[in-house]
Amino acid sequence: MIIIIDEASAKLASFYYHDDSFKPQWKRAVEMTSASQELYDELQEKLPDEQQYELQEKLQEKLPDELWGKLYVALPADELINDFKKTTIQEHADNTAKANTGNLRIPKAPADCIWIVSNRQQKQIADSLSIASVGEPQCGTRYAVESLAELDIEYLERVRRRYNHIPWDIGETDRCLIRELSLSDLPALYELYDKPDMTDFVEPLYDYETELEYQKAYIENMYGFYEYGMWLVFLKETGKLIGRAGLEHNEMGYMIAPELWNQGYATEVCRFIIDYARENTDFEELYCRIDEKNTASVRLAKKLGFTNSGHVDEDIHASIYRKNIKNNEKH
Repeated sequence: MIIIIDEASAKLASFYYHDDSFKPQWKRAVEMTSASQELYDELQEKLPDEQQYELQEKLQEKLPDELWGKLYVALPADELINDFKKTTIQEHADNTAKANTGNLRIPKAPADCIWIVSNRQQKQIADSLSIASVGEPQCGTRYAVESLAELDIEYLERVRRRYNHIPWDIGETDRCLIRELSLSDLPALYELYDKPDMTDFVEPLYDYETELEYQKAYIENMYGFYEYGMWLVFLKETGKLIGRAGLEHNEMGYMIAPELWNQGYATEVCRFIIDYARENTDFEELYCRIDEKNTASVRLAKKLGFTNSGHVDEDIHASIYRKNIKNNEKH
């Protein structure tokens, strides 16, 4: 991810950079202050030819001269975002200006960029270039923050992904990766649902075209507005889709491929979801709707600390189990 900033936003914002991945790269750039051509040649070798100047030329064409001379780019690491250390964007903006002698810009595809804008004009330019943007409310960005000082690298990465329809990584357990669904996952999802006994206690998928439209709206409205929903579960070791799990508001749901039943995967994933809800939502409690014939799910709910509320959802003949999550310690 490349972050585009200007002097105005640089003075207001701060976020996190990864010490091991980012600083050595930055150090090399700073050491080449007097040899920017060497840095430029290195970048030419690493980036595809078609991306060399495309964004740079479009930006220069659309940006007013007075802004172009004050524009910076920053290159944070893409991985291990939980380990970033805090620093000021102004420090890195200054270093960028020194390293990029003669307004040298580092080209990149628009989908790899996010622009921290400081006015509506920049937001409009970002839109015209198909670049994700974030700014304070007066800038008119879809993702607005009360203060740029609140920004961190994880939030910026999530905004960039949402803008470019790239699913968010939600988290991981010992054996599983949990992330949002993308439309490209639908074939694997149908394969999962076609496994024996998978739809004994859950609704099957719609026909493909109906499901496609449903998931488009779900991604836009559920993920996009609430920032949670039903996610996908993958094996770390193989990357194979093995289930779905997540939150529909304060209702928890899950399903795991039958060949992995009774191996602790459901427990592992549901514990992650409970902890996620505790740390990232305002829910006081979670609930599950469970058909009493689904004895495995009843046992799991009780194991996780859910209790039968005594209420029944008559529409699906399911008992409602509840768990207070704010007064319980992390699993």
